[in-house]
Amino acid sequence: MNPQVNAGPTDFMSRSFRKVVDLVVKLMIPLVIVALMMGIAKVFLNLWAVWKSPTIASGFDILVTDVLSMFVVIELLRSIIEYFEVHRIKITFIIDAAVVFVLREIMIGLYKHVLAAADVAALATLLLVMGAFRIAAVRFSPPGSSHAADA
Repeated sequence: MNPQVNAGPTDFMSRSFRKVVDLVVKLMIPLVIVALMMGIAKVFLNLWAVWKSPTIASGFDILVTDVLSMFVVIELLRSIIEYFEVHRIKITFIIDAAVVFVLREIMIGLYKHVLAAADVAALATLLLVMGAFRIAAVRFSPPGSSHAADA
């Protein structure tokens, strides 16, 4: 007997949910790519602000922030594409995006000279904890998982 013939409403709901999630992810990918292209265009447009700024440092504040933000978007796009291919989110990609975001904040704060020593210590501790979680995620991933290749 074919199990699909006697599929109940729960199976129908599960399949419907998966199809809706796939559709949402498929729509997110072009949206994030367009946002990435707009971000790149903004970086190029902000080159004029660097040129017009009275000092190089004040112009580079904008440029550094924009470029580092692009790296965060790239990591998130990687997570979305991985979900689309495997139908699950790998914790390593999420941690990678979080690490890139925290590094972005540290670099911007240090570049603008607005971080106190306590802030730097707290963010360094956060990076240490996220690094430990990432190592644990790779080391204790389920058998047959491709996390070892992500390290």
